[in-house]
Amino acid sequence: MNNSRLVDLVAGQSFLEDAFVRWVLASAATRDIARHIVPQHKVNVEDHQYRLDFLLQGATRRVAVELDGYEFHSDKKAFVYDRIRQNDLTGLGYTVLRFSYDAIRSHTARCVSQLQAVLRSDSALAAYVVKDPIVPVPDDMDGNALWLATPASRRPSAQVSYFESVRKRFDMRPLRDCQREAMVALANYYRRGGLNAACVMSVGAGKTALGVASALAFARTRSLVITPGRVIRGTFATALDPGTAGNVLYTLRGGALIPGCRAPKTKILDSSEGSIRSVTREALLDAEVIVTNFHSINAASDREDLLEKLRPDDIDLIVIDEAHMAAAHTYQRLLTHFPKARRLLMSACFSRADGKKISADVVYRYRLIDSVADGHAKHLRAHRFTPQVEQTRYEILWPNGKREDIVGKEALLSVMEDESRLARITATSEEPINHVMQIVRQCLALQTHRLSPVRPRVLFSALGQRHAEQISRIANSHGIACASLHHSMGDAAIAATRTRFEHESGSLQAIVQLKMLGQGYDLPAISIVVPMRPYGSFGEFYQFVGRGIRIIHHPQLTASQQQHLDLIYHGELGLDDHLETLRVENDMDPHPADDDAFGDPPVPDRTDGGRGGVHVPDAVVLAEYGDSHQQLLHGIDRVEARREERELNALAQKYAAYAATTPNPRSFDDFVAVVRSTHG
Repeated sequence: MNNSRLVDLVAGQSFLEDAFVRWVLASAATRDIARHIVPQHKVNVEDHQYRLDFLLQGATRRVAVELDGYEFHSDKKAFVYDRIRQNDLTGLGYTVLRFSYDAIRSHTARCVSQLQAVLRSDSALAAYVVKDPIVPVPDDMDGNALWLATPASRRPSAQVSYFESVRKRFDMRPLRDCQREAMVALANYYRRGGLNAACVMSVGAGKTALGVASALAFARTRSLVITPGRVIRGTFATALDPGTAGNVLYTLRGGALIPGCRAPKTKILDSSEGSIRSVTREALLDAEVIVTNFHSINAASDREDLLEKLRPDDIDLIVIDEAHMAAAHTYQRLLTHFPKARRLLMSACFSRADGKKISADVVYRYRLIDSVADGHAKHLRAHRFTPQVEQTRYEILWPNGKREDIVGKEALLSVMEDESRLARITATSEEPINHVMQIVRQCLALQTHRLSPVRPRVLFSALGQRHAEQISRIANSHGIACASLHHSMGDAAIAATRTRFEHESGSLQAIVQLKMLGQGYDLPAISIVVPMRPYGSFGEFYQFVGRGIRIIHHPQLTASQQQHLDLIYHGELGLDDHLETLRVENDMDPHPADDDAFGDPPVPDRTDGGRGGVHVPDAVVLAEYGDSHQQLLHGIDRVEARREERELNALAQKYAAYAATTPNPRSFDDFVAVVRSTHG
């Protein structure tokens, strides 16, 4: 049986069956007992046929293991049926052992002892009994943590809400480990009466799936999902659409999230389905999940906005994605309007561009290095282009025709603190862009070789339209098929350009975008990101880098194949501090605020090439030809050390629970060895 664990050799067909194998059987017996186990064994009794959860076939004993969950065996009819069934099995010579969810979860050691007593009574099965078993306290039997957080009502079954029916069948196994951990943390938080929860989840960790799972698991009557813009709103719309291949409800890689349940009735606002102003209150109340963006909620009362059509008790769960983007007065009004609703704020980074603080209770953190270690994020490889010369000449051309000279790196860095001056800066040499393109070309060739047959893409950022067009022109001269993307293009041109870039059959390898493909944009094939502009806030920089951080899943790319995201940047753009913050990840959490929930709204950014009624000339930032330096942001040794650190910390928590419930606990080292070899 090679080196497989018992949990790998004996597969259950339900959460509870898997829990029995992992926490009871694996502690009671060695893995070789698997040859005596038959899952879902059929037994015929007269005109009845029963299906045993597990049959343990010994030399003289046949042990029928029956597992009782919450949703079955709970009413009078089921009670009678179970007794008749057990008597039939006993009459056929079976030894029947019954384990309930509560027994496995709260009395694990007693369950192990009971099973071992029966195994010892058979000469064949006794050979596999573990002499001095270590019995960890289950830490993942929280399939019913959702029930604990949101208890079922006492209404007749005909009046059970959609969300109650979903919680009966909700299966967290298809979720990633980090998403399951976040769900359990949220359940514990809401169960204690908390309302204002935050999850800090690395880019690429799967916040959309967490948001959908939470919207289904913790609501009672209706969920409201708020996003900062169309891109993320569209992502949630896809995730909740059962007719789309990328939906979260049924097509996660591990299986269906809500097996045996219909999809929630979902209303997507401000889309092709209609404007918020045209939707009726009746249409909103008919939905179980409402998805919109914050533009549908005005900072002040408006008869046509969303809050005027919903009453305080119409919504009891609010999911806010990219919560660091929250506009203060709008979100204050939202939370005030639904004062008793549970809230989930999600973001990879709660650092706001305006420096204001966000108040929330962080219940779960999942860092970028954890995402890399778990195989959800690419390794980040940074290439820094450093000019060889100390002094570089720039000029700022003001609207009145006045020119301002900028000489040297320090002067340039001071300009970067002032967006109005930065937007007007120009330089005449294209040599540094050519040098950056040489690095891009080298990285693209390497990525193309390693990711075949997937076609890697390059994402550039720029300052203005003319700058974007210049970068695109130079990229094409280096053999990189590239186009620019900006809001001044028509909708048809934008759609056509994105299709050429995003589809595997498309003709573009690269896009130079102006604040369009930001937070929430999901194209894992982006394998090279090139910021050709400075970023005033870490959050904005992290969101740009995050567009390429997600792992590419493809049948011909093995899970063990290491994937990299190449970040190519100019040393004079002032991005080194942001990279260091990303390295140590010390600016990710929301901080308690003394004044309000979200602070004041950010100052509008006017580096948009002249839109918004403010004249801003196009800008080009260049520097002299120099050297480039390459480094991994999180080295392999550090990633592995972090993985080991997380595992040991998790095992220490399990050991504490084990030692607190065991009169004569074994050593921590023994415990770690057993858990790793039997439970994983």
